[in-house]
Amino acid sequence: MSFREMVEGHTHGHMLPYDALEAMAKQGVSRAVSCAIVLMAQHAESYFDHFKVMKDFYRPLALAAGVNMYSALGIHPAGIPADWQRVVEVLPEFLAGEEVVAVGEIGINQDSQLEKDVFRAQLEVAKDRELPVIVHTPKQHREYIVDVMLDIASKAGIAGDRLIIDHAHTDIIGQINDYGAIPGLTIREQNLTPEQLVENLESFAGGILNSDFSNLFNNNPIGMLDAVDYMIARGVDPAIIASLARDKAVQVYGL
Repeated sequence: MSFREMVEGHTHGHMLPYDALEAMAKQGVSRAVSCAIVLMAQHAESYFDHFKVMKDFYRPLALAAGVNMYSALGIHPAGIPADWQRVVEVLPEFLAGEEVVAVGEIGINQDSQLEKDVFRAQLEVAKDRELPVIVHTPKQHREYIVDVMLDIASKAGIAGDRLIIDHAHTDIIGQINDYGAIPGLTIREQNLTPEQLVENLESFAGGILNSDFSNLFNNNPIGMLDAVDYMIARGVDPAIIASLARDKAVQVYGL
């Protein structure tokens, strides 16, 4: 595969330092999907400003470094403002931007009714806009909460091929595959390692690689490339590598 055409399936562009963007471009990541997140958001305006700065500041910045940065927009469960309905009401206008390729990152962390309501409302917007959805999975009670989210998605009429369940691992990959959803494969020590990916490649082969970089803990902005290098070294079928690192993302996000 060409090392100038890989796609970073899930990152946070507003947290990426400029040298990380340059490293991504230099090492073959030409496109990326940047997910919205406003931690501890108090007001709808926090998201309105965030969506605008993603488009008007960080996207041009990434382009200058050599990365075509697309956006996924939505209310993250770690930052639900009290007036979240206002964000949902205006969300379709922001999703109409040509740089927007998905709703996300959305999901459930604590299994609260509020999180369920916000998740459901955004799935309905995604269905109306015919956009794929990037779904966050929590660190605890993962199997139970993934079941809850998939049940909500099913009732909202979200097809599996429009649903990227991120931070997939061996504990929830069966649920993801049974639904027909797409595993989001976050490559880092806290999530999925290259060794674990290859050991369970048959289960993960339909997924999309990502690094999910943030400044919340130590992680690698181009961690997905560790998985690519490891698969190449282990003689994995180049077509599978190409699918995981580029082709599936291109298909799902319409890049």
